[in-house]
Amino acid sequence: MVTFLDTQADARRFAALLDEYDRRLKALERSTQAAHTSIEGGTMDIYDADGNLKGSVGMQPDGGVALVPVHTDPPPTPMPPTVEPVLAGLVVGWDGTWDDSYATPTDFSLIQVHLGPTEDFPLDATTLVATITAMLGGTVTVAVEGYDPVWVRLVAQNTASITGPPSTAVQGTPRQAVPKDLIDGIIDETKLAAQAVSQAKVKLGAIGTDQLAVSSVTAEKIVALGITAEKIAALAVTADKLAALSVTTDKLAANAVTASKILAGSIDATHIKVGALTADRLALGTDGNIIADPSFENPISAQRVTASPYWSIVTPGNETPKALQVNAANPTAITRSMTLAVQPAVPGQKMWLTIDYLASEDWSGIGISFYAQWQDANGQVLGYSTITTGDADAVRGSWQRLTGVPDAAAPAGTTQVRVACSTVDSTAGSVAYDNASCRVVLASGVAGARAELSPQGLLLYDSAGQEAVALVTGRPNYLTLATDGTPVATIDQDGGAGFQRLAVAENLTVGGSDWTEYLNQLPRGILAIDYQSSTVTASGSEMGFVELDFEADPERMYRFVFEARANPSAAGGELQLRLRDGAAEAPTITSKQLHIAVHHMALGNSFTARLEHIALGSDLGAGMHRTLITFANAYQPTGQTVTLSGGSGSLGKYYVEDIGPRIPETGGYNTGGGTATPPVTKYSKTYAASWSGSYANRSSYNTSYGNRCVQGYYSSGNGTQAALVGFPSALSTDLSGAKIIKAEIYLYFEHWYSNAGGKAVIKAHKHTSRPTVFSSDSESQTISWKRNEGKWVDITGVFDSTSWRGIALDPNSTSSTYYGIARGVGQTNPPRLRVTYTK
Repeated sequence: MVTFLDTQADARRFAALLDEYDRRLKALERSTQAAHTSIEGGTMDIYDADGNLKGSVGMQPDGGVALVPVHTDPPPTPMPPTVEPVLAGLVVGWDGTWDDSYATPTDFSLIQVHLGPTEDFPLDATTLVATITAMLGGTVTVAVEGYDPVWVRLVAQNTASITGPPSTAVQGTPRQAVPKDLIDGIIDETKLAAQAVSQAKVKLGAIGTDQLAVSSVTAEKIVALGITAEKIAALAVTADKLAALSVTTDKLAANAVTASKILAGSIDATHIKVGALTADRLALGTDGNIIADPSFENPISAQRVTASPYWSIVTPGNETPKALQVNAANPTAITRSMTLAVQPAVPGQKMWLTIDYLASEDWSGIGISFYAQWQDANGQVLGYSTITTGDADAVRGSWQRLTGVPDAAAPAGTTQVRVACSTVDSTAGSVAYDNASCRVVLASGVAGARAELSPQGLLLYDSAGQEAVALVTGRPNYLTLATDGTPVATIDQDGGAGFQRLAVAENLTVGGSDWTEYLNQLPRGILAIDYQSSTVTASGSEMGFVELDFEADPERMYRFVFEARANPSAAGGELQLRLRDGAAEAPTITSKQLHIAVHHMALGNSFTARLEHIALGSDLGAGMHRTLITFANAYQPTGQTVTLSGGSGSLGKYYVEDIGPRIPETGGYNTGGGTATPPVTKYSKTYAASWSGSYANRSSYNTSYGNRCVQGYYSSGNGTQAALVGFPSALSTDLSGAKIIKAEIYLYFEHWYSNAGGKAVIKAHKHTSRPTVFSSDSESQTISWKRNEGKWVDITGVFDSTSWRGIALDPNSTSSTYYGIARGVGQTNPPRLRVTYTK
């Protein structure tokens, strides 16, 4: 019976470990992934397949609990409205169908109805007159002032308040009571009976000041609530027409006076009672930013700068209409600051700060900063949380961004925070600021084990107050997992990982190569073996002795070894041992002979007979092979016999061994005279890339990306990009006169348009240095990559000539599948080329 000779302890433990991992993985796949999940005081973000944020569910910044969609697609275009005239108005209808879609979006909210004087009138808040909320369509009656024709357009709006394109405009004309209006003055007061005209019968605005005699209307002639706001023309009642204290709070309806009705700057500290305004009566917005008007476009920002001659509002900002600017010039170094927000705070609080700045080319100073100043109840400064350019590190002449969560938290005694931007110790130039944001970091505590969540990301601390998990932007990320306070696994900021156990369901890649490739370079050991203790006798004819079967792989090499004791009955002749192959059939003494070993029997005593043979799997052929060892005594004296046997102290044995991957034959004949041509030698060499770069529009070199390798289309700015990678001149020297057996390229793709990865299109080129204009060979090979995956791939199909000097990444397609960025020369995990050749 054939058995495997692999009893090493490490191998047994490895097999048991793999079985345990397989069992646990199956159990994990069968379990519910979110069976005991809840959202505690925060939100859960929802992403689509491409990693784009589509919404969040949970506790929103304003304290409400809701599903908030974001970044959704605009709704389609509604079909043109139906418009029917009614008395002094129009009936506008929508039939629930779409001009450019067959189905109503699931996030449909409503249809806006807009009226305008022309067919292509612009849509804004003033043209919105009504809405239709029924998903299947509906009608709405809208009042129209006058009897002139108007145009009606419909606009769809989704639950994220994003609107789609407007419908085709349809014209309509309100219906009049009679063919023409009544002639002015046809009825005067002499034709009206007493009490014939009541308040209900008088058109709004029909009686103006020029129709009333002086003092004809007095207070006692006006019934209570007889004059309401809609009966008073704009600006008809001004401050000079009101007696002092004639308007008091008891005469104002709730919400009658709102912020939009108060002139900027008309209410200052002298008009507000002490303690009348508290934090619970103020709201700065619903997105969590405590800075009102963060892009400095509204009157509140204009009011901010009026108190200082050094601060102003300028245009434009950083992709916004306006920005805040400080004049930093001064004979001596000076720090100038602008307060942007003040609000209550508590000890231990942290802030996420971000602001854009533009320092002029002539700006001179120590630094530019954005900070939260912590104060006590008396306004005394207790500390600062600051993000800054650093001393003398400010970038001049272009917009830059400062962002982060300062380590310093609000100290003990903190009751309020003042947020400000400043130019520090400056003497010349100016600094503009835009897009300021200050948000409170959500935290479950201020010390020990806690979680901190900000727009920058998530930080988790262990019981000792040390960071255990950092998943944030703009700084190294790492992850430590612990059980009962003891760390058991870590992924560090360099991508290194340590685990107690590791189960890999699919591929395990090491150094860019699949782990199985490393294993395939090693011998697999003995595949089949048999021991013999019996005796078989031959007397001049070939006899079979032992059969051994195994599966052959064309990509492997095999060694056949047989050894037993031979004992001739008389001296003379020779012992012939043969290795025969019956393939998948039963082998016989006439089956194909693979090898013969000859032993002379001149002495006539017993000896150890041995046969050894090495064969290529490709020569044997894939599949089952039934092999047979035979023996015979030849050229023997008359009557001689010979036996093959094994005993308890010297068992015969026959085994088949896998000795490694197939390698080509490279030797040659040599008579020893010193003039023979050297035999062909197999080489495998790896070359590090010497240059790399990207090309905008598959044309000119793109300096924006340096040595990084960008392929595919992202925007019209760079068009469809391609990249080239070149290798040193040693490649040309080594491949001169060589025959390529295999060519492999290592690439590390740090980015793809899709989270799932993309496809690289690889070609070859002959450039010895980086050209100014892109070109490559047309033959290509397409290979899939994951994000942040580096691997070796076989490109022999395109790198099949010894004249090639590098590779190109050139999909020549606008499909997002092909947009990716691979690392280049000078980065970690740069491109490498490995060529196996004979020469």
